[in-house]
Amino acid sequence: MKIAITGHTTGIGKAIFDRYPDAIGFSRATGYDIDLYGHRVRIARESKDCDVFINNAYYDNAQIELLYELTKEFKGHIINISSNSADGIKKDKRRYPVYKAALDKASEQLFYKGFNVTNVRPGYVDTPRIKDVTETKMSPEYIADIVDWIIKQPHRVKDITVCPTINTTKGL
Repeated sequence: MKIAITGHTTGIGKAIFDRYPDAIGFSRATGYDIDLYGHRVRIARESKDCDVFINNAYYDNAQIELLYELTKEFKGHIINISSNSADGIKKDKRRYPVYKAALDKASEQLFYKGFNVTNVRPGYVDTPRIKDVTETKMSPEYIADIVDWIIKQPHRVKDITVCPTINTTKGL
């Protein structure tokens, strides 16, 4: 199975990339910036023969734009790494949850149009992006396990939300 992934040098992306030693990685460190239109086109072109594309790297709406670019020629399974933070877009004035909510809707739209697109919506994951968060976190390897499970399914999986266990000793 041939797999491509964006944002493969840290966090969730690295855990997934490490799981598949023959995967193709695209990141700023390797000269691919999803924020640049030409780079998105190049990533989509270089991935068109892959079986699975993991749309992991985040930069505002660039992740959404890459998703749509992929649907022009890519025929395999696209797995978006989104976030359950999109559920709380009314709580904060931050762009991240808004763009993740947009990714969720774009993924849903494409799923119902017949594309094999899955949206993974994790809660807190122990990555450099949220190193200062004190809530319970899942490991990036756990998210890689979920992605691996999705890839092995015989049927399409529309979306999956997974969150860390709540510490009930703190109260709700």
